[in-house]
Amino acid sequence: MSFRCYKRLLMNQEVSTLLAMPEDLGDWEAEYHALLNNCALVARADRCMVRVDGERRLEMLNGLLTNQVADLGSNGRHAMLLTPKGGILTDLWVLPRSDHVVLDVPDRGLQNLLDTFRKYLPPIYATFGDASSELRRLSVYGPDALATVSDALGVGVPEEHLGVEEVTVHDDQSLLVTSNRRMAVDGVEIIVAASALADVGARLLEAAARRGGKACGSRALDVVRVEHAIPRYGVDITESNLVQETTLEEAAVSYDKGCYLGQETVARVHFRGHVNRHLRPLRFEGPGPTTGAPLLEGEKAVGVVTSSTESPAFGPIGLGYVRREIVPPAELRWVADDSAGSVSVLDAPLRRRTV
Repeated sequence: MSFRCYKRLLMNQEVSTLLAMPEDLGDWEAEYHALLNNCALVARADRCMVRVDGERRLEMLNGLLTNQVADLGSNGRHAMLLTPKGGILTDLWVLPRSDHVVLDVPDRGLQNLLDTFRKYLPPIYATFGDASSELRRLSVYGPDALATVSDALGVGVPEEHLGVEEVTVHDDQSLLVTSNRRMAVDGVEIIVAASALADVGARLLEAAARRGGKACGSRALDVVRVEHAIPRYGVDITESNLVQETTLEEAAVSYDKGCYLGQETVARVHFRGHVNRHLRPLRFEGPGPTTGAPLLEGEKAVGVVTSSTESPAFGPIGLGYVRREIVPPAELRWVADDSAGSVSVLDAPLRRRTV
C-alpha cells in the first residue's frame, strides 16, 4: 500500500468517527483553536434534511414560513416555522436546487416541521419528504474554510451569506455548497449524498490538515456558538418562545411579504407591542450553573439560563432569557440547588463579525 493510500485510509477512519458527531475527538480545546485560527471539519449530525418538490413549492413554502422565499434565486434564506399562535416550531434554512428545495432543519425541530407540513402543505401543489438518511451535512469553519473547501473539491464558494452553489465534483458527486457568515470566522456548509459522505469528508479533512486544521466534535463547536450568541433550537428556543424574544427576527422574518402561519402574532408584537423577555449573552463569575438555573435581581426572578459552557478564551459563559426591564450591561445572580453566583448580562456577543 502506498503512503498516500495509507494516509487516505487513516483519514477515512477519522471521518467515520467524526460522522457520529462525538463530543470531542480527543482534545476539544485544540479543536476549538482550530475553529478560530485555522479550519475545522464538523459532521453536522444535529441537522436534518427535508426535500420539497412541486412546481409551486416556493409559493407554498412562502405561505408557511416567516421569511420571503418565493424569490430565492441562487441564495438561501433563514426562516422560522410557527404555530398559528406564533410559537416557534423550528428555525431552518431554505436552500434552492435546480428542480427542488432542500430544507436544512435542526434535529429537534424536524418532527414539528413534518407534522405541520402534513397538515398545511397541499400535496396537489407541493410534496415533501424527510431526506435525512439520503443527505448529510459537512461543515468547515475557520479563517481558512473557503480555501480548504476550494482546494479539496475544486469548486468556488459563494461569498454572500447563504449564497448557494450546486456543483458536481469527483465521480459525478452532486453537492450543495452554502456560505455561512453568522460567525466571526467563515463557514462553508456542504450537503452531500450519504453514499459519498466518507469520500468527501476525507478530502476535506486532508485539505484542512494541510492548513493546520483538524476534525472537530460538538463540544468545541457549541462553545464557539455560545461565544457568538447563536441560539440553538430545542436548547435556547422552543415552542414557548415568540420570534421577537430570540435574536433571529432580523435574519429570519420579512415584514413585507404576504400571510404565513403565525403572522398575526408576529405583526402585532412588531407594530403595536413588545415582548417581555429577550435572549442575552451571559458571562458568569466563577463556575457557571446548569441550564435552567433562574436569574435573580435581588430576590426577584427575572430570567433563566438556557445554555452554559466553559470557553478557553472567556471562561464560564452562556445564553439566557432576561426580562426586558433588565437593560444590559447588568449584574444579576443565578441560583441552582445549593449553589449560586454572579452573572453579567451583556449587550453584545463576545465574538462577532467586524467586516
